[in-house]
Amino acid sequence: MAVEFPEVDFPVVRWGGEADWHAPAAPGKWSDCARDWLLDPASLTAKLKARTTQFAVQLLGQHQVPLLADERRWLGHQQSGVVREVILWCDHKPWIFARSVFPMQALAQQQLRLDDLGNKPLGEHLFKQPDLTRSAVEVSSFTSESKVGQLHQQLGFRPATLWGRRSCFTAAGQQVLVAEVFIGASPLAQEQNHV
Repeated sequence: MAVEFPEVDFPVVRWGGEADWHAPAAPGKWSDCARDWLLDPASLTAKLKARTTQFAVQLLGQHQVPLLADERRWLGHQQSGVVREVILWCDHKPWIFARSVFPMQALAQQQLRLDDLGNKPLGEHLFKQPDLTRSAVEVSSFTSESKVGQLHQQLGFRPATLWGRRSCFTAAGQQVLVAEVFIGASPLAQEQNHV
């Protein structure tokens, strides 16, 4: 049975002033759930598929837009780039909001094939690249008033502080900055509902 996706405006997020990306605190300060989801270096898509029976990608949009200052520093200080936003659905419930940013020239890189991903998961695609490297993970919390906090509520969930992570992947000479925020029915968002 196919998931019926709700209408969501693109782009959802303009992190400006909403995100405080930073290195994670000492692992001992995190709950087991937070460590498990925020600090795991493996493919998030593979992890989601292993823990659920139904997995789907809702593509909200993939277009060239102006980049935010904290995104530009990762991508050579370009003023604009391609932004791809998706919601990852597990067992017909939203678990992850992901925002990926990469330079326009990455679309022309045949090895990456970023121009025809459609509703296929970007993370799974990146982890198949033979020359993939990944930066250290940064984390940020998001209030219920943030754009992603509002999306979480639009999808039918109670207001909560949400957590996300991001890192920069490099493959085929191109950089792809991927941010993933745990929303909706994800175990980390549900843990935050009870804090």
